[in-house]
Amino acid sequence: MKKNFALYFFIALLFCLWACKKDTVVAETNLIQIDSATLQKGAVITISRDTTTVSLGNVQAKFSQTSTCFPGKEIFSFTASGVNLPSGGYYHWSFGDGNMADGNSVSYSYQAPGSFVVTLEVMLNSNNILAKMIFPIKAKGQQTKPEASFSFKSDFPNNLNYITFNSSSSVNHSDIIQYKYEWGDGSTLVSSIGLIRHEFPKKINDTTYPVKLTITTNTGCSDDTIMPVLIPGTYHIKGGFRAVVYEACTNENFVFTAEAENVPTGSVYEWDFSDGKGVKLGNPVQYIYQYPNDYDVIMAIKLNGREIYRTNKLVNSKGINPKPKAAFEETLVWDYPNTQRWSFNSKSTIATSTIDSYRWNFGNGNTNNEFNSFIETVFNKTNTAQQFKVQLIVTGNGCADTTSKLIAIPKM
Repeated sequence: MKKNFALYFFIALLFCLWACKKDTVVAETNLIQIDSATLQKGAVITISRDTTTVSLGNVQAKFSQTSTCFPGKEIFSFTASGVNLPSGGYYHWSFGDGNMADGNSVSYSYQAPGSFVVTLEVMLNSNNILAKMIFPIKAKGQQTKPEASFSFKSDFPNNLNYITFNSSSSVNHSDIIQYKYEWGDGSTLVSSIGLIRHEFPKKINDTTYPVKLTITTNTGCSDDTIMPVLIPGTYHIKGGFRAVVYEACTNENFVFTAEAENVPTGSVYEWDFSDGKGVKLGNPVQYIYQYPNDYDVIMAIKLNGREIYRTNKLVNSKGINPKPKAAFEETLVWDYPNTQRWSFNSKSTIATSTIDSYRWNFGNGNTNNEFNSFIETVFNKTNTAQQFKVQLIVTGNGCADTTSKLIAIPKM
């Protein structure tokens, strides 16, 4: 009986020593740095596929995490094992960010990315720790959602096939580590920077390439986007246009017709008549100028909104109402028995320019082609009364007008 009592006492003493064990703090010298977190010295980490196991003595902690890629959410699953818990015992987890949980299997999500120190404690009760394990963990964040986007422009006027691409992609709680461009011309480029230039092949016609950008983050997430990039063709256009004027002195109008060669189908002809009234489209086109002048007419050929050819030439216009109006008045200066002297004064006008010449024919054999708007002449009398047709021809803007009057000369 005494022997049995001694045995029971020994067992009770051992249980008391185990149950009454106080919480102990792991000395700083027993911690080592791993990936900016701490791992208790003596612990062993093994990784099998997507599960990480931390072992210290007979205690094991296993954890795995789901993908952070949108629309997924990073969730850690923790499992503790290796210790047969006594009645009332439990596993206590501290996740390193101020949050805790109890249980042999728990799940947890970190609100922000970072490195954290996870502590697993095997608890006999709230005041007694049977075992303690510290290990590092790295969280990528609640959710990593990359968004791929880019812009492009032509920075080289002499080489429209050389295009600059600039990524404007973004990602939350992560970093973009790779930019992959698929140019649509059979070539690709993988880069760690988002600013890239690419020269597309030269072709005769305009070509649209579906350029695809795929971004990848350091969390393994990716996103892509496609944009059409129009690369202009290389055209060998030559030639100009002709300008034909109709009814120059009465109702002047021009007809402009392109005479360019190698113009691609679908091109648009744009005309600038240099009189400040904008452009006109078409081929051929008719146009009327209001004022006389020399105009530098420009013909531009456009394809898909882009100018692919330009030429010009000077065109002289007489404008509206270019023709002069001939008129004069006559005055008898003196009357002698054998002669009469008359004066003639031009009243001719021109609306848009000046008179270029005056040509007088007095009907008596006298003419005058000098630039005289006022002139006199003598008519001889005979035995019979006479009439003389006095004619004035005026010119201006390359146009002419004629008027005449009958002058009656009495007999002697």
